[in-house]
Amino acid sequence: MEFPVFNGKRIMEWQLPVQSRRLHLRRRAICISDGSPYNVQTAGRSYSLTEPDSQTLRFEIHQGDPAWFDGSTIDRSEVQMDNLIAAGMPTNISYQFMVEPGATNTAQWLVTAEMHSNDGDLGSGVHTSPPFAIEMQGEHLAVVARYGDPATGITTKTLWTDPNPIVRGQYYNIQIQTSVANNSSGFLDVYINGNQVVNYNGPLGYGSRTYWEEGLYRHTSPEVLAADFRNLEITTGSLPPPTAPTTPTVTPAVTQATASPGTGIEHAGDTITLSLAFNEAVTVTGTPTLSLNDGNTATYAGGSGTSTLTFKTTVASTDTNTSALAITGVNLPSGAGIKDASGVAANLSGAVKTFSGLQIDPILPAVTQATASPGTGTALVGDTVTLSLGFNEAVTVTGTPTLSLNDGGTATYVGGSGTGTLTFKTTVASTDTTTPALAITGVNLPSGASIKDASGVAANLAGAAKTFTGLAIDPPTTPAVTPAVTQATASPGTGTEHVGDTITLALGFNEAVTVTGTPTVSLNDGGTATYVGGSGTGTLTFKTTVASTNTSTSALAITGVNLPSGATIKDASGVAANLAGAVKTFSGLQIDPTSSTPTSPTTPPTSSATKPVLTIADNSLWVAGRGGTVDLGTKVTTTDSNDVVTVNITGLPRYETITDKLDGQTFRGNNITLTAAQVDSGLTLTSTYRGGGHPTATLTLTASAKDPTTGAVATASPQTITVVDPRPAAVTTTTSSHHHHTATDHQPASTATAVTPTAPQAGDLPDHQQTTAANAGSLASQGFALLQQHVDPGTSALATTAAQPISVADHPTATGTTMASLASQSFALLNQYLAAHTGQVDPGQIVSALSQAIGWGHDSLLARPQH
Repeated sequence: MEFPVFNGKRIMEWQLPVQSRRLHLRRRAICISDGSPYNVQTAGRSYSLTEPDSQTLRFEIHQGDPAWFDGSTIDRSEVQMDNLIAAGMPTNISYQFMVEPGATNTAQWLVTAEMHSNDGDLGSGVHTSPPFAIEMQGEHLAVVARYGDPATGITTKTLWTDPNPIVRGQYYNIQIQTSVANNSSGFLDVYINGNQVVNYNGPLGYGSRTYWEEGLYRHTSPEVLAADFRNLEITTGSLPPPTAPTTPTVTPAVTQATASPGTGIEHAGDTITLSLAFNEAVTVTGTPTLSLNDGNTATYAGGSGTSTLTFKTTVASTDTNTSALAITGVNLPSGAGIKDASGVAANLSGAVKTFSGLQIDPILPAVTQATASPGTGTALVGDTVTLSLGFNEAVTVTGTPTLSLNDGGTATYVGGSGTGTLTFKTTVASTDTTTPALAITGVNLPSGASIKDASGVAANLAGAAKTFTGLAIDPPTTPAVTPAVTQATASPGTGTEHVGDTITLALGFNEAVTVTGTPTVSLNDGGTATYVGGSGTGTLTFKTTVASTNTSTSALAITGVNLPSGATIKDASGVAANLAGAVKTFSGLQIDPTSSTPTSPTTPPTSSATKPVLTIADNSLWVAGRGGTVDLGTKVTTTDSNDVVTVNITGLPRYETITDKLDGQTFRGNNITLTAAQVDSGLTLTSTYRGGGHPTATLTLTASAKDPTTGAVATASPQTITVVDPRPAAVTTTTSSHHHHTATDHQPASTATAVTPTAPQAGDLPDHQQTTAANAGSLASQGFALLQQHVDPGTSALATTAAQPISVADHPTATGTTMASLASQSFALLNQYLAAHTGQVDPGQIVSALSQAIGWGHDSLLARPQH
């Protein structure tokens, strides 16, 4: 047996992929007189080539269905005859052909059957189009013939085009008599349903042998196309006259089931159309139905006399929720039947199908109840009423729905999305209407707001309307309380303020007030204090900074409150506050915007500043990392109200910040200075440490007082606070013989002992046996020398605190190559200092760390928090 040549290549059986099984079509559906084998050429999909019954081959193609040898622009599902027909051999071909109902054909070209040239006879690399083919041009059948010499030119002729579009679902009887010869002896006669449509005599083909192919072969196109072929017969030699088509014995059967819509979620009241396609026209008697897996049925609606029957079902609230609707069977009640024209009952087993993606969700989300808390009693101005809406399933809220109430108020959504209960709250206002029974009159969905179930179905909100008998709303005719300023204070309250000094003014009210916009306070020095915070509380804060243009005054005074356009100060009921009480004179708080330049005496005046007193509640604190906080417990006082008192804090690591309670300002860095008012308001230390160790930070606090007139400064002795982060399980303290660092061993235990830092001896550089790399020592000395050039303590009238100890964890001793790395690290630290990235660095820290060489081998100073 010689194998066929396709596109110039012989296709051996072993070349076919597993998906393209080799079929010997000897069944009744394809009757080949000589028992010729055929090759299957498809994309290997489950739908590409099927056998709906023992007499039919069904071909189906989708966009992107090339055979294994095709390019991406081809969709193919065909069978190809292996046996070759000699050139000029008279050949008779007959078969039945049907295109199934579906989308209109839009392919550039589409071949349903063809006599193909064995291009291998024409030479290597020669590829030709078929000598003749039965094509579909749009929805019209056509017969196309070709002949000539592939090397010099090929002639293509359309011999016939059906003026009528093809009838989908109807079989066509096709008979072909031909002799493929590239000379005057060639001919082609084609009969459709017994009527001759082509009578051609003349050259046909290219002088090569040929073979038969049938199925679907097109330029790729988006629509799905399916066709059925049956009763193929091919004979060669003498040609009998065309015979009248015979009706084959075919059992009508369901070939496919479809649903419209095919995907999505259907709810109670939605209609679904189900269609059953058959391999031939069928006639319906009675009213067949389809059983569905949601517990419902689809009833026959039409299609008798065609090859497609239609059924319809409407989703009911009693249907079962299912993720994929399915037909589970066809029912034929008494008197019902589905048969073909010969009276043969249809095989209905093919109707069973699951429609993946077509979900049934019969429940429509709806409000089933509305409740109020409190449910009875009398709600007065300022009272809050909580209203809850219960639904028959979980719902999701977007935006902010509201409830309209019969007292003229509105309840606003506060929570419950994703559950079956939504909560709304309303606060009785003085403007509400008195009513003996509060009622919900409607649900409002502002732009962008919605209440839907998981399927995206909007909830029925009609059930929200309800009257709560026994729940009275009784706001007084006039507000019981008019919000008003009850006191005004200043910080500082006494002293003399100069250019650049900030004064905080606070207005206390008799109830909480809400601020919109930016109110201001007019002052008698010509300045203005601007609102900075306090909305929603009973105290509003304003700030002003003394400017050089301000007027000198012996007693600062608030002369009025200003409400620029859009600015208001009102209580929760919307009543505007009485601001008359804000007017106040702060005796003892002097404003002196002029600068003082002493002309005499020529020697600095004697200091008249008084040393402040810094109080620390606890010098050993701990704080949990990852956002933990601890109160520093510090206060500062002075007996001289004219002095400007500040507190300087050094040693704050990068992972810790300090926030004052005066204005909520957050400080970070190794060297920070706070005002006395900020310190006395309370300081909160926050840690964001995320490591696995137990770092210890030693904060040094130094209080200073400056006389604003003479510039004299008095500084209190520095004090320290040790902050452990996080708190270790247990701590034992050891101190080296040279007192350069505190080494802490952490061992599991149930108690903790506080670490007591010791003062460093910056000039003591003991000889350690571990410091063996001479070049490392030299580099370290160079690093220190460079640092000394930039850290030259200058003289200042403001006294500072002596260097404080650094606590580090005890690590294995570093030697050898570790010390070489140590030198590089010391220079890196020096560079960080020069770039102002690490803040104040004590040269003694570097010298101590270098001389000790402890811990640097595994825990670089640059990679650890700097204390």
